[in-house]
Amino acid sequence: MNLLNQFLKIGLLVSVSFFTLQCDDKDSQVENSIFLGLLAADANKRCETAIDASYTSGTYATLCTPQAGPGRFFRFEGMKALGDNGYFYLFLGYAQTPTSSTPNASGQYSFVAGKSVSSPNPYVWFRNIEYGNYQGGQTASGANSNAFSFSTEQELCVSFSGTTTAPTTYLWVTGVSGANCKNIATLQKENAIINYASWPNSGNVLSTSGQAFFRFSNVSLLTASKIVVSSDSVL
Repeated sequence: MNLLNQFLKIGLLVSVSFFTLQCDDKDSQVENSIFLGLLAADANKRCETAIDASYTSGTYATLCTPQAGPGRFFRFEGMKALGDNGYFYLFLGYAQTPTSSTPNASGQYSFVAGKSVSSPNPYVWFRNIEYGNYQGGQTASGANSNAFSFSTEQELCVSFSGTTTAPTTYLWVTGVSGANCKNIATLQKENAIINYASWPNSGNVLSTSGQAFFRFSNVSLLTASKIVVSSDSVL
């Protein structure tokens, strides 16, 4: 009788162990599916455009668009001035290729960065059709910042936040005030070099259907290695 009980106990333990293994396998499969789903979702929201020898200085080139929708957060890697008076331009909300470095219609916005011969510090600013050229005392949407230098490679990132009114525009530089453009948790209003929302026309909403473009005035004066685009804005 004792021997029979021992066999029954052993059989019960084996059954429980097998059931537990099956549950563990199912749990692992569920966890793996969730993880892979998150990776796929993230991949759909992100794309990259390399700046290589195929790009011709001065041309307006198409920027990649994530599958999830138009870019709202942009990271510029390896941006460096090789001389004076070189500029980079990012254009958003365009239905067709730009023909000017200035937005010419409602819903269009741009970000500009460069190094002028007139200052040792970089010039950076946001602009739309109504407002934002960094000159003549208009400085709110721009900066002539001494917080970083284009004499060495820099990583900049910008966000265009908001969908029902004119966007709040942000600029961060990795290493400045604790910002890290590869870690969005470090990107806050308080450590942004530019944090601007006071566009004259709050109804000038950034277009959600347009294409993004970029332009380097001369890559022998200012260059970068890559532009990473996300369809999710920051803040």
